[in-house]
Amino acid sequence: MSDVQLTILLATRNRQHLLARVLEGYRRATAPPGRWKMVIVDNASTDATPAILESFQRILPLEFMLEPVAGKNRALNRALPAVEGRLVVITDDDAIPSPSFLTAWTKYLDFDSDFGLFGGSVVPLFDVKPPRWLVASKLNFSMMFAERDLAEGPIDAGAIYGPNMAVSKTIFDRGIRFDERIGPNALDSDYLMGGETELCVRAAQSGVKCWFAKEPLVHHIVEANQLKLKTWARRAYRTGRGRAHQMRERGEIVMPPVPSFAERLSMFSPFAEQRFKSTCAYYLWRGFQDECTRFK
Repeated sequence: MSDVQLTILLATRNRQHLLARVLEGYRRATAPPGRWKMVIVDNASTDATPAILESFQRILPLEFMLEPVAGKNRALNRALPAVEGRLVVITDDDAIPSPSFLTAWTKYLDFDSDFGLFGGSVVPLFDVKPPRWLVASKLNFSMMFAERDLAEGPIDAGAIYGPNMAVSKTIFDRGIRFDERIGPNALDSDYLMGGETELCVRAAQSGVKCWFAKEPLVHHIVEANQLKLKTWARRAYRTGRGRAHQMRERGEIVMPPVPSFAERLSMFSPFAEQRFKSTCAYYLWRGFQDECTRFK
C-alpha cells in the first residue's frame, strides 16, 4: 500500500517556455514531512514538453502520461486513477509554487473532515512591468489573473480558483469528475471557462464544505500578451460563456443588463483603464448572451 500523502496534479499543452520554470519551483520547494508525488498530463503537446518532463523526472517524484485528445478537463480526468494520498492539489502549468508550498498544504491533510475543498493563495507574477493604473486599481485581477488573497476560513465554492486548489481524494473516490465540456481546449479558442469552479460547486452541492488556505501560495505567471486589450476581451467572453453554462445547468439563469450606449462608447475612451473596464464588461455580457442564445 502506498505511503504517498499528497499528490500535485496538473495538465499541460505546448507550454515549454513556462513548464521548466514551474517545475524548477517544485525542485526548490521545501520537501514535506511525508511522501508526495506529481502527476502531469501532456495534453498532446507538439513542442519540447515531453523532453522537459523526462528531464525533471530524474529530480522530482514525477509521473507523466499522455492524453491525445484536446481538453484540459479530459486530461485531468485521465490522471485521476494515478493520484494517491489524502489530498490532491490541483494547479496549472503557469503557476510557480512558493518555497513553502508543499509543507503548507500538508497542514490540511488532517483538517476537519467536513471540509473537502480548499482554495489557496494566488499572486500574479508579471513577466513585464504592468501599467501603473492597473497596479493601482487592481482592475479585474480576479477574473483576468486568477488572483486569490482571502482571509483564512470558510468560503463559497465559487471562490476557489484553478491555479491553486486542493481536493480531498475521497471526493474523487466517490466518482466525481471534471466536466469535459468546460475548460481550456485547443480546438475551441472561445471555450467555456470555469472547469475547476464547476467541479467545486457540484461537490459543495453534495454537502462538501469549502475552506480558504492562505499559506499555500503560487505565483501565477502573467505574460506580456495577457496585458493586451484583445486578450482581456477574449478572456471576459469565455468567462461570460462559462457563467451562463453553469447557471443554466443549475436552472437559474439571470440575464445581466444590456450595456448602455455610453458604456459601449467608453470602450474607445482615451483612458486605458476605462477602455479595459468597459471592454471587459461588454464581452462578459456578450459571452453570457451568446451562450444563452445557443440553447434557446
